[in-house]
Amino acid sequence: MTSKLAFVGRFLAAFALLIAVGWATNGPARYAALLQEAATISSPVLTGWWLETRPGRQGPELWFRHTEGELRLLLSLESLALGLLPLLALLSATPGLGLRRFGANVTIGCAAFFALDLLVVLLYPILVSNPNTGTDVTGTFLSAVTDITGFFLGLLTFVGGPVIIWFVLTFDQLRSIWRLDPAEMVKGRGQKSKVKG
Repeated sequence: MTSKLAFVGRFLAAFALLIAVGWATNGPARYAALLQEAATISSPVLTGWWLETRPGRQGPELWFRHTEGELRLLLSLESLALGLLPLLALLSATPGLGLRRFGANVTIGCAAFFALDLLVVLLYPILVSNPNTGTDVTGTFLSAVTDITGFFLGLLTFVGGPVIIWFVLTFDQLRSIWRLDPAEMVKGRGQKSKVKG
């Protein structure tokens, strides 16, 4: 129980520190600029949609342009960067990681999360632009599928993505710490029975 409370304490402390560092270094804006550049280069090749910056009422806006039309990107790229906070905080709170392993996990984790965010941005015009937006059954069904898929991708990016990446990267440590290894579970049960006896 104590180790779990220590883990939560380390996680919250790392999370608060990362917020301060991100604010001081303007990290989310830098991440958003890198993500925009990657999407601008890869989107025309992979999806056929061109991503471009246009002046807007409240500052620059991102628009997808295609031969069939155009679509404004309503996702905030800086908000997508916030998913790195729980990922890095979870890695920082995980005990048993040496400095070298921690550095490797941070590098791999950030790259994997960036790839996930890039995938969400690239899929955005495909999911949101629906040619069948009429009142027929097909249009209603496709609209519902679009809404559900978009919600799932948002949930995956902000919640599921950081936890899944962290779990995959630190599974070896988690197995021994929280007794996910079958041998450790049997050993733990044996110790409990001895205490009761």
